[in-house]
Amino acid sequence: MFDLTGMTVLVTGAGYGLGRGLVHGLVAHGAAVIGLARSADALADTFSSLDRPNRYIVGDLTDDALYAALDELPEHIDVLVNNAGGDPHTKPWGQQTTEDWRDTYEINVIAAERLCRLLTPKMVERGFGRVINVSSVYGSIGQDPRNTGPRGGAGAYTAAKHGLIGLTNYLACQLGSTGVTVNTLSPGMITWQESPGEETLAIWEHLADQTPVKRTSLPEDYITATVFLSARGSGFVHGHNLVVDGGWSAW
Repeated sequence: MFDLTGMTVLVTGAGYGLGRGLVHGLVAHGAAVIGLARSADALADTFSSLDRPNRYIVGDLTDDALYAALDELPEHIDVLVNNAGGDPHTKPWGQQTTEDWRDTYEINVIAAERLCRLLTPKMVERGFGRVINVSSVYGSIGQDPRNTGPRGGAGAYTAAKHGLIGLTNYLACQLGSTGVTVNTLSPGMITWQESPGEETLAIWEHLADQTPVKRTSLPEDYITATVFLSARGSGFVHGHNLVVDGGWSAW
C-alpha cells in the first residue's frame, strides 16, 4: 500500500535542502523521480548517486516556456510535489515592497497552481494521482517577531503559504471524485545550510528551544510523510494539511 514502485514523481525545488532529501527518500521507496530546479549544479549534486530513470530538468517556474516543455514530458506524472518556494525577500513587514509580495506569491502559490492545472487533468484521465503542496507551519499560524533576525520578517511568505493551503482545499473539492488526492505538507523549522554564520546559528538555537522536541528538523524528517501522501494507501486522505513540525504549533 505504501510501495511507490511504478510511480513517477515530479519534485520541484529539487536542488537543495528539503527537495534534495525528498528526491532521495522517494527513490528509496521505489519511485522514479524527475527533479526540477533552476540550478544545474545543485540538481547534478542531487542526482549524482541516482541512476536512470531518475533524471532532472533545469528550469524556472516563472518562465512560461517551462510549462510548455513540461506539457510534452514523455512520462506520466503520478505524483506532483510542489516543493519549490521559499522566502526570497526576508525583511521586516513594512519594508517588503509590492513587487516583493508579487514575487513571493509567484513562486509559492502561482507556480503550484499552474503545475496543478497542467498535470492534474492527465491524472484524472488515468484515474489516479497525488498532489502534495509543501507549505509551512507559517501557512497556519503567524510568525512571532522574536523568532527571526532584526533584518528579517516573513510577511509575504506567511501570507503566501496560507494561500497555498487554500489552494489545496479548493482543488480537493474540485477533484474529490476523480482518484486524484490533493494534500498539504507543512514543515516546521528546517536547518540544512552548509556553512551558517554566527547570527544564523544563534537563530537556529533559539528555534530549537521554541520547538517541543528541542531540535530543528532536517530534510530527512519529511520523507515518511511525503511517501505516505504519495502512496495508494493514502487514498482517503484528501484536502488535509499534514503538519510535521516537532510540536512547534502545539503550544
